[in-house]
Amino acid sequence: MTYEHRTTRGTPGRHSAIANVEVGGGEEGVDIQALLAWLQRNQVVIGGLVLIAAQLAWKAYFLRHLFFTMDDFYNFGLAINSPFSWHYLTFIGVGHLMIGPRAIVWALARISLYNWDLASGVVLALLACASLAAFRLLRTLFGNRPAILIPLAAYLLTPLTIADLGWFSAALESLPLQLATFMALNAHVCYVRTGRRRHLTYAVLWVAFGLVFFEKAIVLPLLLFAVTAVIVAGDGRLFSGLWQAMRRYRMAWLAYTLLIAAYAILLAVSLRTSTPLLPPASITATLRFSWSLVKQVLLPGALGGPWRWYPIFGGSFSLAAPPATLTWLAIITAAIVVGLSIVRRKVAWRAWAIVAGWVLAADILPLVLAGRINGWALGVRALDTHYLADAAPVLAIGIGLALLPVTPEPGHLDVASSAAEHRSLANEAWRMVALASFGFFVVGSIYSVQAYENVTTGRPSARYIANAKQALALVRSGVPVLDTAAPDYLVNPGFGRYQYTSSLVGDMARGKLARRLRWMSHPAGTVDGLLMFGTDGRLYAAQLYGVTSIPRTTSQGCWPVRGGRIVVKFTSPSSVDAWELRIGYIWYPTFPGTITVDYGGTVRNIGVKSGLHSAYMPVAGSARQITVTGVGSNNICVGDAEAGTFVQSATGPVIPPVSH
Repeated sequence: MTYEHRTTRGTPGRHSAIANVEVGGGEEGVDIQALLAWLQRNQVVIGGLVLIAAQLAWKAYFLRHLFFTMDDFYNFGLAINSPFSWHYLTFIGVGHLMIGPRAIVWALARISLYNWDLASGVVLALLACASLAAFRLLRTLFGNRPAILIPLAAYLLTPLTIADLGWFSAALESLPLQLATFMALNAHVCYVRTGRRRHLTYAVLWVAFGLVFFEKAIVLPLLLFAVTAVIVAGDGRLFSGLWQAMRRYRMAWLAYTLLIAAYAILLAVSLRTSTPLLPPASITATLRFSWSLVKQVLLPGALGGPWRWYPIFGGSFSLAAPPATLTWLAIITAAIVVGLSIVRRKVAWRAWAIVAGWVLAADILPLVLAGRINGWALGVRALDTHYLADAAPVLAIGIGLALLPVTPEPGHLDVASSAAEHRSLANEAWRMVALASFGFFVVGSIYSVQAYENVTTGRPSARYIANAKQALALVRSGVPVLDTAAPDYLVNPGFGRYQYTSSLVGDMARGKLARRLRWMSHPAGTVDGLLMFGTDGRLYAAQLYGVTSIPRTTSQGCWPVRGGRIVVKFTSPSSVDAWELRIGYIWYPTFPGTITVDYGGTVRNIGVKSGLHSAYMPVAGSARQITVTGVGSNNICVGDAEAGTFVQSATGPVIPPVSH
C-alpha cells in the first residue's frame, strides 16, 4: 500500500492529501478522490438502491412468518385439477379474471404444491421489479434529485401494501399491476417527450401485461392521460393541457382504446364462468363505504397507519383498526400537507386529484358495481387495506408531482429550478410540516408493519399442511378417510368442493400416495378403522358425537333378538342435526350378509361381513331407537349404536404421533 502526497501552488498540502491517496499500489490503485466524486455523482442512485435492498430484506423477513390462506388453497386446488388450457386461464369462479396468476399457480402447483418458500420467492421477485420500476419512473419524471427518494420511500414503506403482500393470491394480482403502472407510465412519458413509436409500443405492452394479471389495469390509460395532461399543461391552464394532450397523442389514445375494447370483450365472455354477481350497491351504501375507506384506510395508510390491526381467519389476515385519535390526526395532517403543497405550488392540486381519481375508478367503483359492499360486507371491506394496494404507486407518483417539477427530459435537472425549489423549501412552515410528516410516516410505517406481524401468523396453516404431508406418507394403504370441511382458518366455506380435505389434502396425494386414501363423504355399510383429518392436519380416529345406545348389562353385551328383530334404544332422542349412524356388530356366519336398519322412518340395507366390525348409515332427523331386521335366528350381535356428527377421537390412533 503506497501513499503519495502532492501539493500545488497556493494550496496547503494538508487539503490535497486526501485527493491523491492511492490504495493497492501502482496502476491498479483506487483513487479515493475519484471514488468520492463517483459516489457524489451517484448518490441518488445509490440511495435508491439501498432503500430498495433494505425493503426487500425487511419484507423477506416479514413473509417468513406467513403462509397460504383462503383463496390460495382454492386457486391451487383449481390448478392441480385442471389442464393448462384457455378455459382454465380465463376461469373466474369466485375471483377475478387473472390469467397471469392462474398460469403462475398452475406451474407452482406442479413444481412443489404448497411450498411457501417458493411462493415467497415469486412475490419478492415481483416486488423487486416493481420497486426498481418505481425508482426508474421517478428519475424519468423528476431527474436525479435527492428529493425523489421521498416518493420512493412512500411507495416502499407504506403499510397499504403489507396485507396484500402476505396474501399470495392478492400479491399475484397487485404486484404485477404495480409493476405495469410504473413501466407503462415510464414508457408513455418517454413517448410524450420523444415521439418515438417504440416507446408507445412498450407502453401498450405494459398495459396489456397489467390486464393479464388484474382487471383493474383497465384504468391505466386514464392515469396515463391525466399525467400527460399535467406534463403538457405545466404551470399553465389544465384545460389547455387536456386538449393538447388529446390532440397531440391521439395515436396513443387510439391504441389504448383498442386494447381496452379487446379486453372488455374477453372479460364479458369470461364472466360466464363467474359466480352470480350481486346487485350494485345503493348510493347511500356507496357514500358510507367510500368515506370509511378514505378515513380509516387511505389517509392513515398514507401517513404510516393504521398502527393497529384486527386479525381474522384465525390470524392469517388482518383488517385495519386505526385508533380514533390517530385517525383524525391523519386526516388533519393530510389536509395540512395537501393545503401547503397547493400554496407552495398552485398546480399541486392536480396531483392529488389524480390520486383521488384512481382510488375512485380502480378501487371503489369495481366494488360498488359488483355489489360487494352490500349489507354486512360494507363495514368489513372498508377496513381491508388490500383493496388499496394498487393505489400505492399512484400515491407515490402523486406525491412526486405535487412536490417536484417535471424535468423536460430523462436525467435532466434544471439547476436554477432546483435552487429556487430549495429556497421555497426553506420556508419554515413548509419545512417543518414536510419533515415532520415524512418522519411520522416512516416511524408509523415501521410500527404498523410490526403490529401487523404481531397479530398475524401462518404457523397454524403451515403446521396443518406439514402434518398432513407426513400423515400421507405414514398411513397404511387403502385406509378409509372421512371427507370433512377443512378448518375455517384455511379455506372459506364458500369455496364449494375445494373447502374439503379431499381437495386440500387429497391434492397432495399424487401418484402412489393417491392410492393410500379412500375418501368417504357419508360412510355407508361396513367400514373399519375410519379416520379423519383433525384441525391440526393429523389423522385421528373418526368418532360420532351425539347420543349413544343404552349400555347392555348382559354378559354378552348384545341387544336381544325378538321376532327376528333387534330394537336398540338411545339414552335420549338424537338431535335433528344428526347425519350419521354407527352400529357396532359381530356377524357370526363366515359368509357376508345384509341387514335392514330403520332409523326414525329412514330404512336402508347395510352389507355386513364376518367378524367384529362397524357399520355406518347416513341419516337425517331425530329418533329414539333403531330397528334391525334380517338378522336370522342367531347370526348377529349388535352391541352398541351412536347417532350424531363426526368429531376427531381423543383416544384413538394419531398419525403422525403428537410429540411431547
